[in-house]
Amino acid sequence: MKFILASALLVIGVCAQHDHTHSGNHEHHRVNVDVYYESLCPDSRKFFNQQLYPSLQGELKQFVNLTLVPYGKSTTESNLGNLVFKCHHGDIECYGNKLHACALHNIERGNNTMGLGFNKVATGFVNCLMDKSVKKEDQEPQMSFPSNDCANLNQVPNVNIIDNCAKHHDGSTYLAQAGNMTDMLMKPLKSVPTIVFDKIYKMEDSQMAQKNFVKALCQYIKMSPKPATCLENSAYTKEISVTAILLAFVLSKFVF
Repeated sequence: MKFILASALLVIGVCAQHDHTHSGNHEHHRVNVDVYYESLCPDSRKFFNQQLYPSLQGELKQFVNLTLVPYGKSTTESNLGNLVFKCHHGDIECYGNKLHACALHNIERGNNTMGLGFNKVATGFVNCLMDKSVKKEDQEPQMSFPSNDCANLNQVPNVNIIDNCAKHHDGSTYLAQAGNMTDMLMKPLKSVPTIVFDKIYKMEDSQMAQKNFVKALCQYIKMSPKPATCLENSAYTKEISVTAILLAFVLSKFVF
Protein backbone atom coordinates (compact mmCIF):
# COMPACT_ATOMS: atom_id res chain seq x y z
CA MET A 1 0.00 0.00 0.00
CA LYS A 2 2.93 2.36 0.68
CA PHE A 3 4.09 1.69 -2.87
CA ILE A 4 0.63 2.66 -4.20
CA LEU A 5 0.65 5.86 -2.16
CA ALA A 6 4.12 6.81 -3.35
CA SER A 7 3.23 6.07 -6.95
CA ALA A 8 0.05 8.11 -6.77
CA LEU A 9 1.86 11.07 -5.27
CA LEU A 10 4.58 10.81 -7.88
CA VAL A 11 2.03 10.91 -10.69
CA ILE A 12 0.29 13.91 -9.14
CA GLY A 13 3.60 15.69 -8.70
CA VAL A 14 4.48 15.13 -12.32
CA CYS A 15 1.09 16.51 -13.40
CA ALA A 16 1.48 19.58 -11.20
CA GLN A 17 4.97 20.34 -12.48
CA HIS A 18 4.42 19.22 -16.06
CA ASP A 19 6.39 21.65 -18.24
CA HIS A 20 5.16 20.35 -21.56
CA THR A 21 5.08 22.30 -24.80
CA HIS A 22 2.56 21.80 -27.56
CA SER A 23 3.95 21.78 -31.06
CA GLY A 24 2.18 21.50 -34.36
CA ASN A 25 -1.07 22.90 -35.66
CA HIS A 26 -3.79 23.34 -33.06
CA GLU A 27 -6.48 24.67 -35.37
CA HIS A 28 -8.95 22.08 -34.08
CA HIS A 29 -8.29 23.21 -30.50
CA ARG A 30 -8.71 26.93 -31.14
CA VAL A 31 -11.20 28.98 -29.17
CA ASN A 32 -13.18 31.71 -30.93
CA VAL A 33 -12.50 34.98 -29.13
CA ASP A 34 -14.46 38.07 -30.22
CA VAL A 35 -13.50 41.43 -28.70
CA TYR A 36 -15.98 44.31 -28.96
CA TYR A 37 -14.14 47.50 -28.03
CA GLU A 38 -13.57 51.23 -28.62
CA SER A 39 -10.34 52.88 -29.73
CA LEU A 40 -10.27 55.45 -26.89
CA CYS A 41 -12.01 53.50 -24.14
CA PRO A 42 -9.71 53.28 -21.06
CA ASP A 43 -10.95 49.80 -20.13
CA SER A 44 -10.47 48.59 -23.72
CA ARG A 45 -6.93 49.93 -23.75
CA LYS A 46 -6.16 48.28 -20.42
CA PHE A 47 -7.52 44.95 -21.66
CA PHE A 48 -5.44 45.03 -24.85
CA ASN A 49 -2.21 46.17 -23.24
CA GLN A 50 -2.32 44.14 -20.03
CA GLN A 51 -4.31 41.01 -20.91
CA LEU A 52 -5.01 40.19 -24.55
CA TYR A 53 -1.82 41.14 -26.38
CA PRO A 54 0.65 39.81 -23.77
CA SER A 55 -1.25 36.50 -23.71
CA LEU A 56 -0.83 36.15 -27.49
CA GLN A 57 2.96 36.34 -27.35
CA GLY A 58 3.43 32.80 -26.05
CA GLU A 59 2.03 29.38 -26.81
CA LEU A 60 -1.59 30.44 -26.32
CA LYS A 61 -1.52 32.28 -29.65
CA GLN A 62 -1.92 28.85 -31.25
CA PHE A 63 -5.25 28.34 -29.49
CA VAL A 64 -7.14 31.51 -30.48
CA ASN A 65 -9.34 32.50 -33.42
CA LEU A 66 -9.40 36.23 -32.77
CA THR A 67 -11.93 38.75 -34.11
CA LEU A 68 -11.54 42.42 -33.21
CA VAL A 69 -14.63 44.63 -33.54
CA PRO A 70 -13.88 48.37 -33.02
CA TYR A 71 -17.30 49.89 -32.47
CA GLY A 72 -18.52 49.52 -28.89
CA LYS A 73 -21.39 51.82 -27.92
CA SER A 74 -21.31 53.80 -31.16
CA THR A 75 -24.41 54.36 -33.29
CA THR A 76 -24.84 54.57 -37.06
CA GLU A 77 -27.36 56.56 -39.09
CA SER A 78 -27.78 57.15 -42.80
CA ASN A 79 -28.22 60.78 -43.89
CA LEU A 80 -28.81 61.36 -47.62
CA GLY A 81 -26.80 58.27 -48.44
CA ASN A 82 -23.94 59.13 -46.08
CA LEU A 83 -23.12 57.13 -42.97
CA VAL A 84 -23.06 59.24 -39.80
CA PHE A 85 -21.53 57.86 -36.61
CA LYS A 86 -21.81 58.94 -33.00
CA CYS A 87 -19.15 57.42 -30.79
CA HIS A 88 -18.90 56.94 -27.06
CA HIS A 89 -15.85 59.20 -26.73
CA GLY A 90 -16.66 61.68 -29.48
CA ASP A 91 -15.75 62.26 -33.12
CA ILE A 92 -12.06 61.59 -32.53
CA GLU A 93 -12.91 58.09 -31.40
CA CYS A 94 -15.03 57.59 -34.53
CA TYR A 95 -11.91 58.28 -36.57
CA GLY A 96 -9.91 55.91 -34.36
CA ASN A 97 -12.48 53.16 -34.77
CA LYS A 98 -12.30 53.63 -38.55
CA LEU A 99 -8.51 53.52 -38.42
CA HIS A 100 -8.60 50.22 -36.54
CA ALA A 101 -11.19 48.76 -38.92
CA CYS A 102 -9.14 49.84 -41.94
CA ALA A 103 -5.99 48.30 -40.49
CA LEU A 104 -7.75 44.99 -39.82
CA HIS A 105 -9.02 44.91 -43.42
CA ASN A 106 -5.88 46.14 -45.20
CA ILE A 107 -2.89 44.70 -43.37
CA GLU A 108 -1.96 41.61 -45.40
CA ARG A 109 -5.44 41.90 -46.96
CA GLY A 110 -7.06 40.90 -43.70
CA ASN A 111 -5.67 37.36 -43.92
CA ASN A 112 -4.55 35.44 -40.85
CA THR A 113 -0.88 34.84 -40.25
CA MET A 114 0.09 31.33 -41.32
CA GLY A 115 -0.54 28.85 -38.51
CA LEU A 116 -2.55 31.34 -36.43
CA GLY A 117 -6.20 32.29 -36.07
CA PHE A 118 -5.51 36.01 -36.45
CA ASN A 119 -3.12 38.38 -38.20
CA LYS A 120 -0.13 38.92 -35.96
CA VAL A 121 0.96 42.18 -37.60
CA ALA A 122 -2.51 43.76 -37.54
CA THR A 123 -3.03 42.77 -33.91
CA GLY A 124 0.33 44.28 -32.97
CA PHE A 125 -0.50 47.48 -34.84
CA VAL A 126 -3.88 47.81 -33.10
CA ASN A 127 -2.33 47.09 -29.70
CA CYS A 128 0.26 49.81 -30.35
CA LEU A 129 -2.48 52.31 -31.19
CA MET A 130 -4.33 51.37 -28.02
CA ASP A 131 -1.14 51.96 -26.04
CA LYS A 132 0.10 55.19 -27.61
CA SER A 133 -2.98 57.13 -28.74
CA VAL A 134 -3.61 60.41 -26.94
CA LYS A 135 -6.87 62.28 -27.48
CA LYS A 136 -6.10 65.79 -28.76
CA GLU A 137 -9.28 67.83 -28.81
CA ASP A 138 -7.79 70.90 -30.51
CA GLN A 139 -6.23 69.08 -33.47
CA GLU A 140 -7.32 67.03 -36.45
CA PRO A 141 -8.57 63.54 -35.43
CA GLN A 142 -5.66 61.72 -37.07
CA MET A 143 -3.21 63.55 -34.80
CA SER A 144 -4.50 61.56 -31.83
CA PHE A 145 -3.38 58.25 -33.35
CA PRO A 146 0.35 57.65 -34.05
CA SER A 147 -0.18 55.35 -37.02
CA ASN A 148 3.28 55.99 -38.49
CA ASP A 149 5.06 55.12 -35.25
CA CYS A 150 2.98 51.98 -34.79
CA ALA A 151 3.53 51.01 -38.42
CA ASN A 152 7.30 51.29 -37.97
CA LEU A 153 7.23 49.25 -34.76
CA ASN A 154 5.16 46.49 -36.37
CA GLN A 155 6.62 46.62 -39.89
CA VAL A 156 3.39 47.66 -41.59
CA PRO A 157 4.29 48.71 -45.16
CA ASN A 158 0.96 50.16 -46.29
CA VAL A 159 0.17 52.65 -43.51
CA ASN A 160 -0.70 55.38 -46.04
CA ILE A 161 -3.45 53.16 -47.45
CA ILE A 162 -4.76 52.62 -43.91
CA ASP A 163 -4.75 56.35 -43.14
CA ASN A 164 -6.52 57.21 -46.40
CA CYS A 165 -9.07 54.48 -45.79
CA ALA A 166 -9.94 55.95 -42.39
CA LYS A 167 -10.57 59.38 -43.93
CA HIS A 168 -12.79 58.22 -46.76
CA HIS A 169 -15.79 56.07 -47.64
CA ASP A 170 -14.11 52.69 -47.09
CA GLY A 171 -13.47 53.55 -43.45
CA SER A 172 -17.14 54.34 -42.94
CA THR A 173 -18.12 51.10 -44.66
CA TYR A 174 -15.83 49.00 -42.48
CA LEU A 175 -17.00 50.76 -39.31
CA ALA A 176 -20.65 50.17 -40.29
CA GLN A 177 -19.82 46.48 -40.71
CA ALA A 178 -18.34 46.46 -37.22
CA GLY A 179 -21.55 48.11 -36.03
CA ASN A 180 -23.67 45.39 -37.62
CA MET A 181 -21.55 42.71 -35.90
CA THR A 182 -21.93 44.49 -32.57
CA ASP A 183 -25.69 44.93 -32.95
CA MET A 184 -26.06 41.23 -33.78
CA LEU A 185 -24.44 40.42 -30.45
CA MET A 186 -26.21 43.02 -28.33
CA LYS A 187 -27.97 46.31 -29.05
CA PRO A 188 -26.97 48.45 -27.34
CA LEU A 189 -23.75 46.98 -26.01
CA LYS A 190 -23.91 46.98 -22.21
CA SER A 191 -20.23 47.29 -21.41
CA VAL A 192 -16.95 47.99 -23.18
CA PRO A 193 -14.94 45.97 -23.78
CA THR A 194 -17.10 42.88 -24.18
CA ILE A 195 -15.24 39.61 -24.72
CA VAL A 196 -17.10 36.61 -26.13
CA PHE A 197 -15.82 33.02 -26.19
CA ASP A 198 -17.00 30.52 -28.80
CA LYS A 199 -19.76 32.87 -30.01
CA ILE A 200 -21.79 32.69 -26.78
CA TYR A 201 -21.86 35.79 -24.58
CA LYS A 202 -21.50 35.18 -20.86
CA MET A 203 -21.11 38.19 -18.63
CA GLU A 204 -18.98 36.29 -16.13
CA ASP A 205 -16.53 35.22 -18.86
CA SER A 206 -16.23 38.75 -20.20
CA GLN A 207 -15.55 40.13 -16.76
CA MET A 208 -13.06 37.38 -15.98
CA ALA A 209 -11.19 37.97 -19.23
CA GLN A 210 -10.61 41.62 -18.35
CA LYS A 211 -8.85 40.57 -15.15
CA ASN A 212 -7.32 37.25 -16.20
CA PHE A 213 -7.61 36.50 -19.91
CA VAL A 214 -5.51 33.35 -19.61
CA LYS A 215 -7.87 31.87 -17.04
CA ALA A 216 -10.94 32.73 -19.11
CA LEU A 217 -9.43 31.32 -22.30
CA CYS A 218 -8.02 28.15 -20.76
CA GLN A 219 -11.39 26.96 -19.50
CA TYR A 220 -12.49 26.74 -23.16
CA ILE A 221 -9.44 24.90 -24.51
CA LYS A 222 -10.65 21.33 -24.92
CA MET A 223 -7.36 19.50 -24.78
CA SER A 224 -5.72 17.23 -22.24
CA PRO A 225 -3.32 18.07 -20.84
CA LYS A 226 -3.90 21.80 -21.03
CA PRO A 227 -1.16 24.02 -22.48
CA ALA A 228 1.62 24.71 -19.99
CA THR A 229 0.56 28.35 -19.64
CA CYS A 230 -2.83 27.18 -18.43
CA LEU A 231 -1.28 24.85 -15.89
CA GLU A 232 0.91 27.68 -14.63
CA ASN A 233 -2.14 29.85 -14.11
CA SER A 234 -3.18 29.96 -10.45
CA ALA A 235 -6.64 28.56 -11.16
CA TYR A 236 -5.23 25.27 -12.41
CA THR A 237 -2.27 24.88 -10.08
CA LYS A 238 -4.54 25.40 -7.07
CA GLU A 239 -6.96 22.80 -8.40
CA ILE A 240 -4.16 20.28 -8.87
CA SER A 241 -2.74 21.01 -5.41
CA VAL A 242 -6.10 20.48 -3.70
CA THR A 243 -6.63 17.23 -5.60
CA ALA A 244 -3.18 16.01 -4.59
CA ILE A 245 -3.81 16.74 -0.92
CA LEU A 246 -7.19 15.04 -0.90
CA LEU A 247 -5.93 11.95 -2.70
CA ALA A 248 -2.93 11.68 -0.41
CA PHE A 249 -5.20 11.93 2.62
CA VAL A 250 -7.54 9.21 1.36
CA LEU A 251 -4.71 6.86 0.46
CA SER A 252 -3.00 7.42 3.81
CA LYS A 253 -6.02 5.88 5.55
CA PHE A 254 -5.18 2.56 3.88
CA VAL A 255 -1.55 2.69 4.91
CA PHE A 256 -1.56 3.89 8.49
